[in-house]
Amino acid sequence: MGYEKDAELALIAKARKGDGDAYGRLVTANQDRIYASVLRQVRDEHKAMDITQEAFIHAFRAIDTYEDRARFSTWMYRIAMNLITSHYRHERAQKRGGSKHETSLNIEGMPEPGADQRTPDDQVAADDVGAIVRAAIDELDDEYRDVVVMRDLQGLSYEEIAETLDIAPGTVRSRLHRGREKLKDKLKHLI
Repeated sequence: MGYEKDAELALIAKARKGDGDAYGRLVTANQDRIYASVLRQVRDEHKAMDITQEAFIHAFRAIDTYEDRARFSTWMYRIAMNLITSHYRHERAQKRGGSKHETSLNIEGMPEPGADQRTPDDQVAADDVGAIVRAAIDELDDEYRDVVVMRDLQGLSYEEIAETLDIAPGTVRSRLHRGREKLKDKLKHLI
């Protein structure tokens, strides 16, 4: 998966001095995890690959800003999530401007129990509900959307979310609670 902390810090020090091979080893050690995290959020392989590549390019350019309080993978995850947030904002702005692009979270793309036994009408209904849920998640404030997506869609622990967002685990819990309440309120007509 990744390197031990000391080995990782040694590679980062070399990368800061312009050692492309050292940075390449950091990329190789982390790219699958970052890509998987991005894919879980954007649900589009091409977008996920583009965002992952862009994240590693950003990280390379900003390697001097890396602080060793967090693991390199956590720092990369933050960069990728920030790029996804920017991507969401761009899509929402295009949508408000009349663009027909689909919004970010593709909830209906997630397999559901019994999905193979659905009739076409059932699938249309599920797609409609998925689109409504996706839109409701997209409408949440960033601070709530991030924790809801990370916990409920990506399955990250409270500690992982806290480390990634650089907030206290208690803050994660309160934001998750508030985010779920806001989402529940937005979706009460479906219940």
